[in-house]
Amino acid sequence: MTVNIAINERQIGDEPIKTCSGRDLYAELGVSKDYTTWVKAQIKRAHLVSNRDYVVFTQKGEKPAVGRPPSEYHFTTEAAKHIAMMSGTARGAEVREYFLACERQAKSMPTVKDPQIAAVILALTRVDAVEQEQKRQAEEIALMAENMAVIEARTQPENKHFTVMGYANLIGHPVDARTAAGYGRRCAALSRERGLVIGNVSDPRFGQVHSYHESVLRDVLPTAHKQAA
Repeated sequence: MTVNIAINERQIGDEPIKTCSGRDLYAELGVSKDYTTWVKAQIKRAHLVSNRDYVVFTQKGEKPAVGRPPSEYHFTTEAAKHIAMMSGTARGAEVREYFLACERQAKSMPTVKDPQIAAVILALTRVDAVEQEQKRQAEEIALMAENMAVIEARTQPENKHFTVMGYANLIGHPVDARTAAGYGRRCAALSRERGLVIGNVSDPRFGQVHSYHESVLRDVLPTAHKQAA
């Protein structure tokens, strides 16, 4: 899962510091409680100091009909990393690693004084990171699809065992997982009735799935298709 938190430079004290929006951090960590309550709790819990670890400003836009305009919090990336790790979740670790990767990327790039050029370079870097993650995910999906094709068509020649989905593919009548489960129950009952062994095949999607003798599958699946017609 990719992390999408914009990092900008904001004046804190006497110099510009890299910061991120508290709302972006809140969203990426998948927090369910109220944002304002959460952000104040993080500041207290991490002992963060205003105008050193974060800044607060009033959100621009129309004034609300009731109450004061909402406050926006921007944390330094160091403070944001600390908050991410305090979450104690796998997602928090991913968010922290994202900030570390951004820091490594920034250190490897030459210093650019023009803020507009620097913003363009940062944007291009983020786009490249997203494209690389999408490529990685696509490769994982392709590999899983390849593995599934092998599993679903798997046969044990010595005893002619197939999974329901594998046999259904082989006879040209692919079925979904729910339908396969229904056929599987009938195959299991018929196998026990005939004293035939029910095999097992490892499937990364479902764990262990049963395989049945071809004679059982041949009797169950065509009958099921005829009843559905």
